[in-house]
Amino acid sequence: MITKDSLPATILVKGIAAINVLGNVFGVVLTFVYFGILEPMMAVGDPFYGLQDRVLFVSLVMGVVIGIIAPINTVWVLLLVREVKNRLSPHAKEISSSESRELRILAGKLVNLPAKLAATTLLGWLIGATAFSALPRILPSLYSWPHEPSHKISALMVLVCAPITMSCIYLLQERWLRMKMPILFPAQVLVAAPPALRINLLTKMLVASLVITCIPLTMVSQVTLYQIHEIQAGRQSIDTFLAYMPTLIWFLFGVFVVLAAGISVFMAKGVSEPLARFESAMKSVRRGNLDVTVPVVTNDEIGRTGEGFNRMVKERKELDSIRETFGRYVSQEVVEEILKSPSGVELRGELREMTILVADLRGFTRITESLDPQQVLELINRYFEKMTDIIMNHGGTIDEFTGDGILVFFGAPKAVTDHCHRAIVCALNMQDAMHDLNKENANSGLPELHMGIGISTGKLVVGNIGSEKRKKYGAIGSPINLAFRIEAQTVADEVLVASGVIANLDEGVVVKAKKEVFLKGIEYPVTLLSVGRVAGNN
Repeated sequence: MITKDSLPATILVKGIAAINVLGNVFGVVLTFVYFGILEPMMAVGDPFYGLQDRVLFVSLVMGVVIGIIAPINTVWVLLLVREVKNRLSPHAKEISSSESRELRILAGKLVNLPAKLAATTLLGWLIGATAFSALPRILPSLYSWPHEPSHKISALMVLVCAPITMSCIYLLQERWLRMKMPILFPAQVLVAAPPALRINLLTKMLVASLVITCIPLTMVSQVTLYQIHEIQAGRQSIDTFLAYMPTLIWFLFGVFVVLAAGISVFMAKGVSEPLARFESAMKSVRRGNLDVTVPVVTNDEIGRTGEGFNRMVKERKELDSIRETFGRYVSQEVVEEILKSPSGVELRGELREMTILVADLRGFTRITESLDPQQVLELINRYFEKMTDIIMNHGGTIDEFTGDGILVFFGAPKAVTDHCHRAIVCALNMQDAMHDLNKENANSGLPELHMGIGISTGKLVVGNIGSEKRKKYGAIGSPINLAFRIEAQTVADEVLVASGVIANLDEGVVVKAKKEVFLKGIEYPVTLLSVGRVAGNN
């Protein structure tokens, strides 16, 4: 996946590294302004007294820290830059499953980078504080802080400067990742939480609250109390305190207000923006768009929620696909009953009053002898497609396609009282549709088709039929055999029904002909009616 477009992707890693470097530099500058200029100003009344020595001392401490921390960070960043260049293309839309796994691992490494750099930031400040405390004993001539013991500055570096700098850098880097990863990674990679260190949202919010509440309050209180103690000890005059203390307080106030506002905004956006994406995605799902996903770029509660949402949409899409595919083999009502059944496909058998429709093409075997296999399939599939639409529109359940015939029942799985009426109207509409079908066949150079339909009614056992390995939803009973025998008595384009079907209709039926016949397996003659139209239906 190496392309000329890979270069912009490295900005993702380099941006994180730049935030780390600039954040630490900014933290050092603010720390030096306070401890190197403002606090000495409180002690001697001159902020520039011994400034050059303090700059040299701080530079020496920074050199120690950089010499230890920089190689570690450089290795991490360079390795990721190389991997990003080799694997990540901003225009990659379709990727294989193996590439997806590799990119998810890469995403996890990127998500881990802010935590790793935050850890080295904390380590760097701890090393700096240790060096700040130890160097005055090694090089006492370089230490130029009047009345300020080095261990006090070291302690404040550890307790105040380190956590503030680390937290700000981490939040900025995480924000950068949330902005850039959805642009540069294919959407299918960011559907699940990346395999990364999990830092809970609660932990982040507790640290942020500590940084913007407890630390500023403690710092201002400590500064005020310390200066009062210095006055009481006679090491500082009240005039110096009154002259320079407001500057010190205003500096701390400005720094902590900006810090609190920035961290609050980042934390708020870190919660509100994903929630806004969830809301937008849910609206799309409600509108029927099941291709929508939310990018997951964290491993916290929000990331897990996004992963759960994406999984839910995927399962819904798979369920709809199953429903659609399954619906090609049985009616939609059967699909719904099976999917909502607590035991899945275990639909219990029951005895139910139903109507059976059997349709069969006349002379189809002879017709196919003059056609090649492709034409035969085109002819029969066109017929089945048109008939299936009509059957389903009338609530019929297709039990099976019997060669060139169709076995349908009305009244299951959804029980209806007008199953006889539905069956007759469906049969007449099927015969009407043959006219349009034959026009299409003629235009395609295919022969005409003619169909006979037989209908019977009675009580049948309906439910799952088969074994544990192979089942189908169907019906069993003598009315099915009767329907097949009635259909065998039909001529082309005829709908022939048992007299019991007509007796169950409340509306009048136009009967074109009536006959009594002896059917196989039945000792007495059976009255059959050739139906032309049902009242109220053309």
